Amino acid sequence: MNSFIGGTTLAMFSASSLFSVYASLTALFTLIQQFYHQFIPKQLRNYVTLKIEEWFTKSSTSPTLFTLIVEQFEDGDEDKLNQVYKACEAYLATKLKSTSSRLKISRLVKKGHVSFMLAQGEKYSEEFKGITLNWRFVNDDAHNYKAADDDNRSNGARLANKYFELSFDPDYKDQVFESYLPYILKLYDDLSEMKRDLLLYSLDCGFGKAGGWRSVKFKHPFTFDALAMEPEMKRAVIEDLDRFISRREFYRKVGRAWKRGYLLYGPPGTGKSSLIAAMANYLKFDIYDLQLSSVLNDSALRRLLLSTTNKSILVIEDIDCSLTLADRQLQIVDEKDGHYSGSDMVSQVSLSGLLNFIDGLWSSCGDERIFIFTTNHKEKLDPALLRPGRMDMHIHMSYLTMSSFKTLASNYLSLKGDQHRLYGEIEELLEETDVTPAQVAEELIRSDSADIALSGLVDMLKKRKSKNLGRWDYAENGNVKAYNN
Repeated sequence: MNSFIGGTTLAMFSASSLFSVYASLTALFTLIQQFYHQFIPKQLRNYVTLKIEEWFTKSSTSPTLFTLIVEQFEDGDEDKLNQVYKACEAYLATKLKSTSSRLKISRLVKKGHVSFMLAQGEKYSEEFKGITLNWRFVNDDAHNYKAADDDNRSNGARLANKYFELSFDPDYKDQVFESYLPYILKLYDDLSEMKRDLLLYSLDCGFGKAGGWRSVKFKHPFTFDALAMEPEMKRAVIEDLDRFISRREFYRKVGRAWKRGYLLYGPPGTGKSSLIAAMANYLKFDIYDLQLSSVLNDSALRRLLLSTTNKSILVIEDIDCSLTLADRQLQIVDEKDGHYSGSDMVSQVSLSGLLNFIDGLWSSCGDERIFIFTTNHKEKLDPALLRPGRMDMHIHMSYLTMSSFKTLASNYLSLKGDQHRLYGEIEELLEETDVTPAQVAEELIRSDSADIALSGLVDMLKKRKSKNLGRWDYAENGNVKAYNN
């Protein structure tokens, strides 16, 4: 009996003691939690939490995994943005929308697209050529302290420490370094090129100074689909561009500069400038618009041409006028500061100076470059300018034909095929009347109604036919024989 009572008392004492200890510990933990949240900065709390998560992650992960750290900035310097980090960020953004349950989403001002990114601590896994690759994003905004300047040092200015962890089996290190990472970098370069704004460069010659290039964003919407051009010629131009872009190694093997020259010739208003815009948009090449009348001499021309970038189109319009240089009088530029001296002295760009850069030793200073010359009078050009290797492809921009007219009708009036009753009459008039795509486009834009617009076009063509307005007569070789009034 005593034993039973003693056992009961001992049990009751133990339960009472445990409850008392539990209550004390609960009060202690509550006090610690309040102190932790009230007196410990949030950034430091996040850092402690991150380190605890990393410790548990390392404890639960196989020790055989190899991990790469891809930091946002090199050496913690915000002026040294790590391009590999940007490439990884762009690559993962293409993978996450359909595979992750928690993402960070954003859109910057002046950016039309929405970007996706892994949230803090989130993971992503994928297979690449049989290799399992595990990604993890870390945003440690309290760990890396960086003073931007002397005034900020006392404030403890912080630079966010963002990085990716890429873990995989160490047996596949060679494949990851030689195949997977180059694949990501190549994809990033391609995406950057697609999103890049094209630039239009012109000479900065304002305020009495002979300057260099200045640029504006090139937003011309013209494409080959919208170009009113003979289908066979359009197809030939596109195929020639594709062949040029794909033959880097070929040009290197045969010892030629990786460049291509095009001569666009024909009457005004036939779409030479539109073709240049379509080529730039198709290739994603910048355009350099060179006015030779603003260039003083061969040395200045060489400096300008050497400052152009790869993947660019150099345009010299109306080359027949630009190369009439023998009697050109210009004010000489003071070599010290680029100002005009005020004395009239002969200073000219020579044909040989231009040709030396297009096809001479200087032509090898750059890759993926296209030279385009335009003219209304091909017969006036020096034959030395027209030979292959300088102007490789001669493109005749002719008056409007029925096939190219249908392109305009499709673009402006959404007409397809031969579906309009006036097409027969228009075709007959186009065969008898020389009219440019620009003139026809001006008629088609006057009304959204196909009947009204095409009726107006028929009237315009009949008037031109009855008045026998000027007509350019081209010989078989493309040279202008006569202009009839």
